[in-house]
Amino acid sequence: MKLLTWNIQAGIGTSRYRDYFLRAHLQLVHAPSKIATLQSIAEEIAPFDVVCLQEVDLGGRRAGYRSQVEIISALSGHGHVAVQENRRVPGISRHGNAILSHWPLARIRDLKLPGQLAGRGCLVADVEGPHHVTIACLHLSLGRADQVLQLAAIADALQGARAWAAMGDFNCAGHAPPLASFCETVAGNLKRPGPPTFPAWRPRWDFDHIVTGGELSVTHYASEPATFSDHRAVSARVTIWPT
Repeated sequence: MKLLTWNIQAGIGTSRYRDYFLRAHLQLVHAPSKIATLQSIAEEIAPFDVVCLQEVDLGGRRAGYRSQVEIISALSGHGHVAVQENRRVPGISRHGNAILSHWPLARIRDLKLPGQLAGRGCLVADVEGPHHVTIACLHLSLGRADQVLQLAAIADALQGARAWAAMGDFNCAGHAPPLASFCETVAGNLKRPGPPTFPAWRPRWDFDHIVTGGELSVTHYASEPATFSDHRAVSARVTIWPT
């Protein structure tokens, strides 16, 4: 099974530091360039069996009132989709996470994560493919105290899963105490240090991770070279231990 996680920055397409200023208006309004970026993202993720996306606009004004998940999945060929809306800015944006899969998704859970500010979430779903795998698509807060609380909630959600992968933008490095503690709590496996993913044009920090556990083992782990967001994607090839 081939997995991928990617913070796509709502299709804004930041490719250098000054784009945070030059493209700031794209946080508020739609533009044709976003459709081209979504098309490029769809091409990149098409070969992967299960994809977790963060910072997706689910139909706000800045997305042209169309769900970016629907656009991407139609182009990438992923026939099964689950979405989670975590924050809405009225008249501007609908922030969310999404899981795209070539196999059916079941037991979809919308987990709102604790923290000082609302708006972070973890989308959990069971992939009913050749093997049963639980996927948690997450986007954590920036603060360490919030991350500890949020990862504890995700650990509770993964209790009892036979094989699982927690994927997303953790906003912290693999060696950071909140993530290290999470891995110890759930007996999760994580590449440390992971490949740097942020900023995409000159990666310095490993903020994006795929943590696996249970009967899932990783045979390949890498950062993808595409730079259609300010984050790079992380991919993994996983197998189920023989029983």
